[in-house]
Formats: sequence, structure tokens, C-alpha cells
Amino acid sequence: MELWHKLRVQFHDFFHVNYPYIALYSGLGVAVTAYLHYQWSVHHYDLMYWKRLAEVFSQDIDCFQMAILLLIFAINAVFVFIILSVYLRPVLDNGGEMSLLEIKDRYARFILLRLIARLDRIQSKVSAKRKSLTFQHYVRAHTNMVKAVAVFRKDARKLILPNESEILMPIEDIYGVADDEERLLRRSGYYKLIIDTTDETVKALFNAKLEEILFPIS
Repeated sequence: MELWHKLRVQFHDFFHVNYPYIALYSGLGVAVTAYLHYQWSVHHYDLMYWKRLAEVFSQDIDCFQMAILLLIFAINAVFVFIILSVYLRPVLDNGGEMSLLEIKDRYARFILLRLIARLDRIQSKVSAKRKSLTFQHYVRAHTNMVKAVAVFRKDARKLILPNESEILMPIEDIYGVADDEERLLRRSGYYKLIIDTTDETVKALFNAKLEEILFPIS
């Protein structure tokens, strides 16, 4: 069961991260299938017809022309890949350069939203199994929540109490953000949340008791 759960999570993350590419290739596949179906239903062009057409085409075209066509296709594919890569890359202000305050704010927002997302996913799994919950489910959920809070505190310490070795490191290395995780949080809608990313908020959560984080009183 644990292996099956890990596979489900990996598939879920894969489709979340690569959904533009999957949508593009799926759309092309649907378009080609629809065209072939139309040709078959209207003109009765079956697969044997396309096979014979390909054979005739291969006799009428030489290797140089085929190489030119493949080169054009490859160039177009490269342009599509570049456009998608630029679209998926997180946008940075000021020509790609960020100030110290912006880097720390981005880092604080990331670790806060990552904590919210992990706790939200754990709570969603528990709610989905509410009719068949056992004590082990609660224990596992609590353990995962404790781990999520521990990861947050480990990363939040760099904002509040950086040690001597971290102070000497480049600022991008101290407060680096995993682009894949940030992109996944954006696509999941967590970056639409309005949260306070000030040092006071991070420090308050860092020093808060575990129960106050997991079960806040509104």
C-alpha cells in the first residue's frame, strides 16, 4: 500500500509539473485522430490508403528534401520548447535581479505556503477517509504534520537566526527556493492566498507551540 501511495503521489506531481506539455501533445494527438476519422468516414480512407500514400510519397521525394523537412520541423520544435520553458520559468522583476529584501520575501512566502500546502494535503487525505478512519490513520497524519512543521522551522531559522557559516554564504544559496516546488504551489493555487511574510510572522510561527500551528484559534 505504501508503494502504491508513493506511485500515486509521483504521478500526481508529474502531471502537475508537466501539464502544459501533456496538454500540447494530447491536443496534437486528438487533432490527428479527428482528421483520420473524418477522412475515413467521409472518403473511406483507411490505414492501408495512408500506407500506400506514404509509399508513393517516399518514391517522389529525395533524401535532401526529406532532410530539409526534418530540419524545419526540428527548428519549430526548438522554438516551441523555448517558448514553453520561458512561460514556465518563474518571472523575476528588475530584469531578473532581485534585491535582498525581495529574495528574503520570496523565501519566506515559499516556506509558509509550502507548510500550508503540506498541512492542507494531509487534512484532505484524512477528510477523504473519514468514513473508514482508524487510529493508525490519525497517528500517520499527526506524524506527517510534525515533519512538515519541523521542515518549516529548519528553513525559517535561516531568516531569524542565521549562523556564522550561513552569513558568509551567498544570499542566493541561503535563501534559495526550489523552482519546481514553487511552480507546483503556483499551479495548485496556493500563491493566490494573501499571507503575511514579515519577519514577525515567521518568528511567531517559529516559536509557536506545535498545537498552535496545527490547530490555530481564529
